[in-house]
Amino acid sequence: MPPTPRDAPPTPRYASPPRRDAPPPTSDEDLAPLVDRDLFIAVTSHELRTPVTVIKGFADTLVEHWDALEPAGRRSAVEVIGQRAGELARLVDRLLAATTEPPGSPVQAPFDLVSALREAAGGQTDQLRERLRMALPPSLPKAYGHRSSLASVVTELVTNANKYSTGMVELRAAADEREVLFQVTDRGIGIAPEHVDRAFVRYWQADPGDRREHPGAGLGLYLVRRILERQNGRVCLRPRKNGGTVAEVRLPRADVVVGAGQQAAEEG
Repeated sequence: MPPTPRDAPPTPRYASPPRRDAPPPTSDEDLAPLVDRDLFIAVTSHELRTPVTVIKGFADTLVEHWDALEPAGRRSAVEVIGQRAGELARLVDRLLAATTEPPGSPVQAPFDLVSALREAAGGQTDQLRERLRMALPPSLPKAYGHRSSLASVVTELVTNANKYSTGMVELRAAADEREVLFQVTDRGIGIAPEHVDRAFVRYWQADPGDRREHPGAGLGLYLVRRILERQNGRVCLRPRKNGGTVAEVRLPRADVVVGAGQQAAEEG
């Protein structure tokens, strides 16, 4: 194995000088864009620094110690670079998704939730698949929404559960009279009741220590809620009775949506 690169020095903080012709902010509403910008800069610099540091460290190791490394060591270093580059690409995609508003609304249609969940679970990394236990029924009433976006929702919820838990993560699905739903359940540290709503705020972390112990950009749950709200879905968190957290996603049943549309057309 190649030597592990040393930790990078702390990233310096830069402050842009205020415009001389700009009036000073006078209210919370005026300050909100500045706070949001500062949070974006802080989170982006923090989360980008880790993969970039690792990539540079292993690249430097290959350049400086190429002849001294065994073929297996070279391959290992290249694999780490590839993995971290993939993380970097995914992080950039998430940052862009969190700070831009896609045009229009996603195309919605009836789809098989169980099939979509199995497909999304199969697309997870090897590490996540090993810890994911699925308890899905053979079939459910069809959901109504944007099927292709479900993979992103499942990935964010499973990744979040994996980050705060060391045990198995369960994926279940069911339906009631108006909605189909699925749950991602972990047996980790859990979530405080007062945090179940705030967890969906962009860049939010429970406390400053979370970023050190559980690294993350604070974007996953924000993106999940945003994706679901665009298709009349919803997501909630709640503490699990015996420890851990349950993330529950609900989407309209297709037969309910279609039936309501037909009734409206007849009445119109």
